[in-house]
Amino acid sequence: MVLMRVLLIITPQAEETTDLWYLMSSYEDQKITTDDLADFLTAHGYQAAPHENYVIANVPGKKLYLVPNGASPGLADIYLIPPGKTGENANIDKLHDGISSNDAPNLIRVPGSLDIKKEVTYTKTNNREFTNVVRKAALFPITPYGMCFEGSKRMGRIYADLGYNVMYMYNPDDPKGQGHEWILVKDEAAENTWQAVDSYYGTMDMTDYYYAPYSFPKHDDINLIMPQLIV
Repeated sequence: MVLMRVLLIITPQAEETTDLWYLMSSYEDQKITTDDLADFLTAHGYQAAPHENYVIANVPGKKLYLVPNGASPGLADIYLIPPGKTGENANIDKLHDGISSNDAPNLIRVPGSLDIKKEVTYTKTNNREFTNVVRKAALFPITPYGMCFEGSKRMGRIYADLGYNVMYMYNPDDPKGQGHEWILVKDEAAENTWQAVDSYYGTMDMTDYYYAPYSFPKHDDINLIMPQLIV
């Protein structure tokens, strides 16, 4: 049996899947059961029901299968097909021995998830001198087209080394089914204003670059919102 982790979701429903992964990766609870997990998902607006050793959750266009306390950090591993009771999943029953479904889940918020902002629009700087400094700080394109994640990580290092604060921006469903990451560099001379930078195109003025479904101050935070699905 081959397990393949899918890091980029090639579906039109990428943002909904990302939201579910973000919810799962934002909390820890070593004692959570399938009943607890289904209740937790239902409380957050998902259609979810326990089934054997996993929970079935509905997102637009498909079903996902969640196994509590799997190999991934967070509340559950997410499968694209119903998982069997072989391998890692065989330990789920042992893990829950002696734990009543009536036990209240001991949910703990993952610290990094508190830094992630959702649905935020940032203000563009009008400081041309600052924009020119940002533009000349790197030679664009930094990475080839389509390598925005590596490019954003490199840009973050470049501007952080120059003493600037950086915000990483991520849209999981634009372009459709692929996702895109870029950064904002903070203009300290004007209160809470930013210059958007794309690792391929350089400095950007388009309004789309100042809004993202997710934004976060450390590049590693993307692990909390980049879905890791298992076949």
